[in-house]
Amino acid sequence: MARLLLCLPICLLLAPSPRESQVASRMPTFAESVADDSSSPLPATAEMERLAKDDPIAFLENCLRRYQREVKGYTCTFQKQERINDRLQRTEVIEVAFREEPYSVLFRWVEGARLAERALYVEGENDGMLLVRPEGRLARRVAGDIVTREPEGRDAKQSSRYTLKEFGLKKGALRTLHSWKSAKERNALHLEFLGEKKLKEAGDRLCWVLHRDRYPKPEEDGITEVTIYIDKETWLQVGAVLKGEDGKLIASYYFRDVKLNPDFKADQFTKTALTPAP
Repeated sequence: MARLLLCLPICLLLAPSPRESQVASRMPTFAESVADDSSSPLPATAEMERLAKDDPIAFLENCLRRYQREVKGYTCTFQKQERINDRLQRTEVIEVAFREEPYSVLFRWVEGARLAERALYVEGENDGMLLVRPEGRLARRVAGDIVTREPEGRDAKQSSRYTLKEFGLKKGALRTLHSWKSAKERNALHLEFLGEKKLKEAGDRLCWVLHRDRYPKPEEDGITEVTIYIDKETWLQVGAVLKGEDGKLIASYYFRDVKLNPDFKADQFTKTALTPAP
Protein backbone atom coordinates (compact mmCIF):
# COMPACT_ATOMS: atom_id res chain seq x y z
CA MET A 1 0.00 0.00 0.00
CA ALA A 2 2.82 2.42 0.85
CA ARG A 3 4.40 1.74 -2.56
CA LEU A 4 1.06 2.43 -4.25
CA LEU A 5 0.64 5.73 -2.42
CA LEU A 6 4.18 6.75 -3.41
CA CYS A 7 3.62 5.92 -7.07
CA LEU A 8 0.26 7.69 -7.33
CA PRO A 9 1.61 11.29 -7.23
CA ILE A 10 4.27 10.39 -9.78
CA CYS A 11 1.64 8.99 -12.13
CA LEU A 12 -0.47 12.10 -11.75
CA LEU A 13 2.47 14.43 -12.41
CA LEU A 14 3.61 12.52 -15.45
CA ALA A 15 0.20 11.85 -16.94
CA PRO A 16 -0.53 13.58 -20.26
CA SER A 17 -1.99 17.04 -19.81
CA PRO A 18 -5.23 18.22 -21.45
CA ARG A 19 -4.98 19.10 -25.12
CA GLU A 20 -3.87 22.63 -25.92
CA SER A 21 -7.38 23.76 -26.85
CA GLN A 22 -8.39 23.15 -23.24
CA VAL A 23 -5.48 25.10 -21.72
CA ALA A 24 -5.01 28.86 -21.64
CA SER A 25 -1.90 29.74 -23.64
CA ARG A 26 0.94 31.96 -22.45
CA MET A 27 2.59 32.13 -25.84
CA PRO A 28 3.71 35.69 -26.69
CA THR A 29 1.30 37.59 -28.89
CA PHE A 30 3.90 40.01 -30.25
CA ALA A 31 5.74 39.68 -33.56
CA GLU A 32 8.15 36.75 -33.79
CA SER A 33 10.71 38.83 -35.71
CA VAL A 34 11.79 42.40 -36.42
CA ALA A 35 11.54 44.09 -39.79
CA ASP A 36 14.79 43.76 -41.69
CA ASP A 37 16.07 45.09 -44.98
CA SER A 38 18.79 42.50 -45.42
CA SER A 39 20.53 44.67 -48.00
CA SER A 40 21.33 47.27 -45.32
CA PRO A 41 24.56 46.72 -43.41
CA LEU A 42 24.40 46.28 -39.65
CA PRO A 43 25.97 48.96 -37.44
CA ALA A 44 29.61 48.73 -36.43
CA THR A 45 30.49 47.94 -32.82
CA ALA A 46 31.11 51.58 -31.92
CA GLU A 47 27.71 52.57 -33.33
CA MET A 48 26.03 49.76 -31.40
CA GLU A 49 27.54 51.06 -28.18
CA ARG A 50 26.24 54.56 -28.97
CA LEU A 51 22.77 53.11 -29.62
CA ALA A 52 22.89 51.22 -26.33
CA LYS A 53 23.34 54.58 -24.61
CA ASP A 54 21.05 56.76 -26.73
CA ASP A 55 18.47 54.49 -28.41
CA PRO A 56 18.31 51.09 -26.67
CA ILE A 57 15.27 49.98 -28.66
CA ALA A 58 17.15 50.46 -31.94
CA PHE A 59 20.13 48.75 -30.31
CA LEU A 60 18.11 45.65 -29.46
CA GLU A 61 16.38 45.63 -32.84
CA ASN A 62 19.80 45.46 -34.49
CA CYS A 63 20.78 42.58 -32.20
CA LEU A 64 17.72 40.72 -33.42
CA ARG A 65 18.34 41.60 -37.08
CA ARG A 66 21.81 40.11 -36.81
CA TYR A 67 20.40 36.98 -35.19
CA GLN A 68 17.81 36.59 -37.95
CA ARG A 69 20.46 36.91 -40.63
CA GLU A 70 23.12 34.70 -39.11
CA VAL A 71 21.73 32.14 -36.67
CA LYS A 72 20.14 28.87 -37.75
CA GLY A 73 20.69 26.98 -34.50
CA TYR A 74 23.03 26.56 -31.57
CA THR A 75 24.08 24.47 -28.61
CA CYS A 76 24.67 25.98 -25.19
CA THR A 77 24.51 25.54 -21.45
CA PHE A 78 21.42 27.24 -20.05
CA GLN A 79 21.28 28.21 -16.38
CA LYS A 80 18.09 29.44 -14.80
CA GLN A 81 16.47 30.09 -11.45
CA GLU A 82 12.81 31.07 -11.24
CA ARG A 83 10.19 32.01 -8.71
CA ILE A 84 7.05 29.95 -9.39
CA ASN A 85 3.89 30.38 -7.33
CA ASP A 86 5.92 32.79 -5.15
CA ARG A 87 8.46 30.08 -4.32
CA LEU A 88 12.05 30.45 -5.49
CA GLN A 89 13.10 27.20 -7.14
CA ARG A 90 16.59 25.74 -7.10
CA THR A 91 19.01 26.59 -9.89
CA GLU A 92 18.76 24.42 -12.99
CA VAL A 93 21.63 23.79 -15.42
CA ILE A 94 20.58 22.41 -18.78
CA GLU A 95 22.46 21.35 -21.90
CA VAL A 96 20.53 22.64 -24.90
CA ALA A 97 20.39 21.91 -28.61
CA PHE A 98 18.24 24.37 -30.56
CA ARG A 99 17.26 24.68 -34.21
CA GLU A 100 15.22 27.47 -35.80
CA GLU A 101 13.72 25.54 -38.75
CA PRO A 102 11.75 23.58 -37.92
CA TYR A 103 11.62 25.02 -34.43
CA SER A 104 13.27 22.33 -32.28
CA VAL A 105 14.42 22.26 -28.64
CA LEU A 106 16.21 19.48 -26.78
CA PHE A 107 16.88 19.88 -23.05
CA ARG A 108 19.15 17.63 -20.98
CA TRP A 109 19.24 18.53 -17.30
CA VAL A 110 22.69 18.52 -15.71
CA GLU A 111 21.70 20.00 -12.34
CA GLY A 112 18.43 20.79 -10.61
CA ALA A 113 16.19 18.38 -12.54
CA ARG A 114 12.70 17.98 -11.10
CA LEU A 115 10.16 16.02 -13.15
CA ALA A 116 12.19 15.61 -16.34
CA GLU A 117 15.67 14.32 -17.13
CA ARG A 118 15.36 15.20 -20.82
CA ALA A 119 12.70 16.89 -22.93
CA LEU A 120 12.17 17.40 -26.66
CA TYR A 121 9.82 19.59 -28.64
CA VAL A 122 9.81 19.75 -32.46
CA GLU A 123 7.25 21.90 -34.20
CA GLY A 124 5.03 19.86 -36.49
CA GLU A 125 6.18 16.48 -35.18
CA ASN A 126 5.13 13.98 -32.49
CA ASP A 127 1.49 15.08 -32.89
CA GLY A 128 2.43 18.47 -31.51
CA MET A 129 3.37 16.94 -28.17
CA LEU A 130 6.36 17.30 -25.88
CA LEU A 131 8.41 14.13 -25.39
CA VAL A 132 9.82 13.69 -21.89
CA ARG A 133 12.18 11.23 -20.24
CA PRO A 134 11.09 11.32 -16.57
CA GLU A 135 13.63 12.02 -13.86
CA GLY A 136 14.45 9.03 -11.66
CA ARG A 137 14.20 5.28 -12.05
CA LEU A 138 11.01 5.00 -10.03
CA ALA A 139 9.25 7.58 -12.21
CA ARG A 140 10.35 5.76 -15.38
CA ARG A 141 9.30 2.40 -13.94
CA VAL A 142 5.82 3.77 -13.27
CA ALA A 143 5.26 6.02 -16.29
CA GLY A 144 7.62 4.57 -18.90
CA ASP A 145 10.96 5.64 -20.34
CA ILE A 146 9.36 8.27 -22.60
CA VAL A 147 6.06 10.03 -21.94
CA THR A 148 4.14 12.59 -24.00
CA ARG A 149 3.05 15.86 -22.50
CA GLU A 150 1.02 18.82 -23.73
CA PRO A 151 3.75 21.45 -24.34
CA GLU A 152 1.57 24.20 -22.90
CA GLY A 153 -0.33 22.13 -20.36
CA ARG A 154 -0.73 22.98 -16.71
CA ASP A 155 2.22 20.86 -15.59
CA ALA A 156 4.57 22.55 -18.07
CA LYS A 157 3.56 26.01 -16.91
CA GLN A 158 3.75 25.13 -13.24
CA SER A 159 7.30 23.85 -13.64
CA SER A 160 8.68 26.86 -15.55
CA ARG A 161 7.82 30.47 -16.31
CA TYR A 162 8.18 29.69 -20.01
CA THR A 163 7.53 26.49 -21.91
CA LEU A 164 9.81 24.89 -24.49
CA LYS A 165 7.68 26.53 -27.18
CA GLU A 166 8.72 29.89 -25.69
CA PHE A 167 12.43 29.09 -25.30
CA GLY A 168 15.37 30.61 -27.10
CA LEU A 169 17.91 33.40 -27.38
CA LYS A 170 15.73 35.09 -29.98
CA LYS A 171 12.46 34.75 -28.08
CA GLY A 172 14.06 36.11 -24.93
CA ALA A 173 15.31 39.19 -26.77
CA LEU A 174 11.90 39.62 -28.43
CA ARG A 175 10.21 39.58 -25.02
CA THR A 176 12.65 42.25 -23.83
CA LEU A 177 12.02 44.36 -26.93
CA HIS A 178 8.24 44.03 -26.61
CA SER A 179 8.37 45.13 -22.97
CA TRP A 180 10.55 48.13 -23.79
CA LYS A 181 8.38 49.24 -26.69
CA SER A 182 5.19 48.93 -24.66
CA ALA A 183 6.71 51.01 -21.85
CA LYS A 184 7.93 53.65 -24.29
CA GLU A 185 4.43 54.00 -25.74
CA ARG A 186 3.24 54.79 -22.20
CA ASN A 187 6.14 57.19 -21.66
CA ALA A 188 7.29 54.86 -18.88
CA LEU A 189 10.58 53.46 -20.19
CA HIS A 190 13.52 54.17 -17.87
CA LEU A 191 16.69 52.52 -19.16
CA GLU A 192 20.30 53.08 -18.22
CA PHE A 193 23.35 51.81 -20.09
CA LEU A 194 25.80 50.54 -17.47
CA GLY A 195 28.76 49.97 -19.76
CA GLU A 196 30.65 46.70 -20.15
CA LYS A 197 31.05 43.76 -17.79
CA LYS A 198 32.53 40.29 -17.95
CA LEU A 199 29.62 38.07 -16.99
CA LYS A 200 30.81 35.09 -14.98
CA GLU A 201 27.55 33.16 -15.43
CA ALA A 202 27.92 33.47 -19.21
CA GLY A 203 31.45 32.10 -19.23
CA ASP A 204 33.12 35.49 -18.60
CA ARG A 205 31.86 36.86 -21.89
CA LEU A 206 32.26 40.64 -22.22
CA CYS A 207 28.76 42.09 -22.29
CA TRP A 208 26.97 45.38 -22.69
CA VAL A 209 24.74 45.90 -19.65
CA LEU A 210 21.36 47.68 -19.69
CA HIS A 211 19.23 48.22 -16.61
CA ARG A 212 15.55 49.12 -16.48
CA ASP A 213 13.73 50.28 -13.34
CA ARG A 214 11.09 52.81 -12.14
CA TYR A 215 8.18 50.77 -13.45
CA PRO A 216 4.86 52.63 -12.97
CA LYS A 217 3.45 49.31 -11.79
CA PRO A 218 4.80 45.76 -11.61
CA GLU A 219 4.72 43.75 -14.82
CA GLU A 220 4.34 39.98 -15.29
CA ASP A 221 5.00 38.04 -12.06
CA GLY A 222 5.64 41.29 -10.17
CA ILE A 223 8.68 42.48 -12.15
CA THR A 224 9.85 46.00 -11.27
CA GLU A 225 13.51 45.82 -12.32
CA VAL A 226 15.40 44.09 -15.14
CA THR A 227 19.07 43.88 -16.08
CA ILE A 228 20.02 42.38 -19.42
CA TYR A 229 23.43 41.40 -20.75
CA ILE A 230 24.23 41.49 -24.48
CA ASP A 231 27.37 39.68 -25.63
CA LYS A 232 29.54 42.37 -27.20
CA GLU A 233 30.93 40.02 -29.85
CA THR A 234 27.82 38.11 -30.90
CA TRP A 235 25.07 40.59 -29.88
CA LEU A 236 23.16 37.76 -28.21
CA GLN A 237 21.16 38.34 -25.02
CA VAL A 238 23.12 35.93 -22.83
CA GLY A 239 21.86 37.10 -19.46
CA ALA A 240 18.76 38.52 -17.84
CA VAL A 241 18.00 39.15 -14.17
CA LEU A 242 14.41 39.99 -13.23
CA LYS A 243 13.55 41.39 -9.81
CA GLY A 244 10.44 42.52 -7.96
CA GLU A 245 9.78 44.91 -5.13
CA ASP A 246 12.50 45.13 -2.45
CA GLY A 247 14.91 43.39 -4.82
CA LYS A 248 13.13 40.03 -4.67
CA LEU A 249 14.51 37.74 -7.36
CA ILE A 250 11.83 36.76 -9.87
CA ALA A 251 14.14 34.94 -12.27
CA SER A 252 17.63 34.78 -13.72
CA TYR A 253 18.63 33.33 -17.08
CA TYR A 254 22.14 32.80 -18.43
CA PHE A 255 23.54 31.22 -21.60
CA ARG A 256 27.16 30.09 -21.79
CA ASP A 257 29.34 28.01 -24.11
CA VAL A 258 27.17 29.10 -27.04
CA LYS A 259 28.17 27.42 -30.31
CA LEU A 260 26.34 28.85 -33.31
CA ASN A 261 25.18 26.89 -36.34
CA PRO A 262 26.60 23.47 -35.42
CA ASP A 263 26.28 20.46 -37.68
CA PHE A 264 23.58 18.49 -35.88
CA LYS A 265 23.42 14.73 -36.22
CA ALA A 266 20.45 13.34 -38.13
CA ASP A 267 18.86 12.04 -34.91
CA GLN A 268 19.58 15.14 -32.80
CA PHE A 269 15.92 16.12 -32.54
CA THR A 270 14.33 12.68 -32.52
CA LYS A 271 13.12 10.37 -29.77
CA THR A 272 16.51 8.67 -29.87
CA ALA A 273 18.11 11.75 -28.30
CA LEU A 274 16.05 11.28 -25.14
CA THR A 275 17.72 8.00 -24.23
CA PRO A 276 21.27 8.11 -22.81
CA ALA A 277 23.91 6.17 -24.71
CA PRO A 278 24.65 2.75 -23.11
